[in-house]
Amino acid sequence: MSRRTINRAAICAGLALTLAQASAGAMAAGASRQSLGDALFTGPLAAPNATSLPQGHWDIEPYVLDSIQHGHYDDNWHSHNTPNVHALRSVSLLEYGLTNRLLVAVLPEFGYNVVENGADSQGVRLGDTKLRFQYMLHAFHEGSWLPTTALAFSEVFPTGKYDGLGDHPANGLGSGLLTSTLGLFTQDYFWMPNGRILRSRLDLTYTIPDDNASVNGVSVYGTGRGFNGTVDAGNTFSADLAFEYSMTRHWAPAVDVIYSHSGGNSVRGVQASNGLVTAVNTNANASEAVDVAPAIEYNWNSHYGVIVGADVVVAGRNTGDAVTPQAAFNIYY
Repeated sequence: MSRRTINRAAICAGLALTLAQASAGAMAAGASRQSLGDALFTGPLAAPNATSLPQGHWDIEPYVLDSIQHGHYDDNWHSHNTPNVHALRSVSLLEYGLTNRLLVAVLPEFGYNVVENGADSQGVRLGDTKLRFQYMLHAFHEGSWLPTTALAFSEVFPTGKYDGLGDHPANGLGSGLLTSTLGLFTQDYFWMPNGRILRSRLDLTYTIPDDNASVNGVSVYGTGRGFNGTVDAGNTFSADLAFEYSMTRHWAPAVDVIYSHSGGNSVRGVQASNGLVTAVNTNANASEAVDVAPAIEYNWNSHYGVIVGADVVVAGRNTGDAVTPQAAFNIYY
C-alpha cells in the first residue's frame, strides 16, 4: 500500500474521530431525543435520496466541481503520477414529484477540461444527460426497523461529444453510449447516545450499456486519427454507504464511502495511417475504485441548504487517481 493511500486513510480516520468527538462532547445527563423535524439535511455529496418528493414539489440542486486527476492506478493497486487534468463540471439535479411515491429526475451536465500538457477545451461543452425514475416502496416510520426503500431506473443519453475530436481531444465530455442503470436506494435514521440523529443511506446500482459506441478518429477512448470502429463498455456495479450527523439544527457533517467495479472497455476497428490499414482489437482490464467523500452541510431551513466537500479516490485498480472538490446549493419547494 502506498504512502499516499495510507495518508488518505488517516485523513478519513481523522474525520470519523472528529464526528465521534463531536457526538461525545455534546453528551449531557438527561439529553433529550432529537425530533425528526428538528434535523435539517441537504444530503451527502453522492448518495441519492430514497425518499420521494410530495406530489407537485420540486427539488433543485446545482453542483459545481473540479475533478483533478493527478495519477493512475495500475493493475496492482499502485498509483503513478500523471500530468494534471482538471475536469470542471456543472451538474444540476432537477427532481419533481409526479405522485407521493414516484419522482422523475433530470441531470444535465456541462463542462470544461483543462489539460496540463495539452490544449484545453474550446469553450464550455455539453456532457451526457441522465434521466431517472424512482419509486418509493416503503417510507421510514419512527419506531419501525424498516428503512425507506426505493427502486430506481436511470437512462444516460449520449448528448456529449466523444469522437471526431481532431486536434482538441479535451473537447470530449461524452461517452457515446446509451446506458441503463438499476438502483436500490435505502435511507434510515439512528439516534445517538446524546439524542442527536445520524441519518444513513445505502445505495446499490448496476449499469448496463444498451449498445456499443461507433467511434471515428480521435476520441475519449484514446483512439487516434484514421481510426474507425466501435467501443464496447463493461457493466458497472457501485455501492455507496453514506452518513449525515445532525450536530446542530443547521450544521451536519456528512461522508460517503463508495466502492465501484467496472468491466473493461473493448476497442475494435481499423486504423488507417500513411496508406496502411491495420486491425485494432484491444481489451482493457476491469477497474475498481474506493472513494471517500467527506463534506459539511449548512441548512438555513427545510427549503434551502448548501454542502461543500471533496470526493477522494483512496484506492484503485486500473483507474484514475483523483480528488474532486465540489459544492452544491439545494432548493426545495
